Amino acid sequence: MKKNKLLFLAVLLLLSQPIVASEQDKILDPTIIPVKTQQPKEKKIYPIVIIGAGAAGTMAVKRAVLNNYEVLLFTGAKQEQRRSRGNWVKTVDNIPGLTEYKRTVLELRNEVLTRLFHSSLGYNLYVIEESVIKIEKKEDFFELTDGFGRTYYGKYVVLATGIMDEQPLIQGSIRPILKYANGQTVVYCVLCDGHRSFGKKTVVIGHLESAGDTAFYLAEKYQLASTTVLTNGQPHQFTSGLLKQLEEKQIKIFEAPIQEVLGNREEKRLTGFKLETGDVVEAEIGFVALGIRPNNQLALQLGAQVSEYGLVLTDANGETSVAGLFVIGDLRANSMKQIYTAWNHAVEVIQSIDERM
Repeated sequence: MKKNKLLFLAVLLLLSQPIVASEQDKILDPTIIPVKTQQPKEKKIYPIVIIGAGAAGTMAVKRAVLNNYEVLLFTGAKQEQRRSRGNWVKTVDNIPGLTEYKRTVLELRNEVLTRLFHSSLGYNLYVIEESVIKIEKKEDFFELTDGFGRTYYGKYVVLATGIMDEQPLIQGSIRPILKYANGQTVVYCVLCDGHRSFGKKTVVIGHLESAGDTAFYLAEKYQLASTTVLTNGQPHQFTSGLLKQLEEKQIKIFEAPIQEVLGNREEKRLTGFKLETGDVVEAEIGFVALGIRPNNQLALQLGAQVSEYGLVLTDANGETSVAGLFVIGDLRANSMKQIYTAWNHAVEVIQSIDERM
């Protein structure tokens, strides 16, 4: 009898394992929002509308709900969520308390929304799993239209739509690099991930001045085994002064197009790059330094002022040149592109709005 009972318990344990795995898969799927909130009322002007649910948007919605304001949160349509920068952020080990997360931004979003939804102030939360495709400023409120043509209204709008990193085209496609980006052996942020290069064979991909600066910074700081810049078929745009610095650090520059990314795709382990000339450049980690693509379409629709790079200009409170329109996170000009910076933006902006209510 005892043996049968143990066998029965073992079978139950085995049967439960796929369910656990399934739940974990849900956590890691960027398109799955863990709560289903009430739908917004038609023609009602809500106090705060937040567009984007990355690090900045998540902190903003948390602060606004806890301040007891009704909030419309647009997470973006499924395709938009999949290509968001937050979807590519894996382990974050330069911020205390975040090292245990496997998909940091996504897991934090889901954790915050779940706790807010089940809190005593959860009635303030309206999550809309769609993108805003059109925005207009009326007299003292904004009119927003989603991808299905539905209309919403808000007194204050907080843009947290972020940016995307430009990807290297390898034989006409960005796919060869993405597998390694998923495994964090190809990265995009020196401040976030520069320490990962310590003592390693390092490649920087890019032809702009920023790529040369990145290579020099890494070589200067992290005792690299080797440092190489691959311009991937583009002539470099380095100044003579920068070229001298790179030469002093024995940093090589190859301008031939990249033919192939080398490594173990299953393990997401990078080993190097093969160029069209036949040269093979060994690499244990790669940094992409090709610039950014700001998701500024809504700001431009409203006529907000932007920088030369397309980032949205704001005052010290995060308000744009359009009254009532605020920007937080990576989309904001003249600020670091870091999670802790995004959080700080969010708290300051919600506090600024709170003082006007």
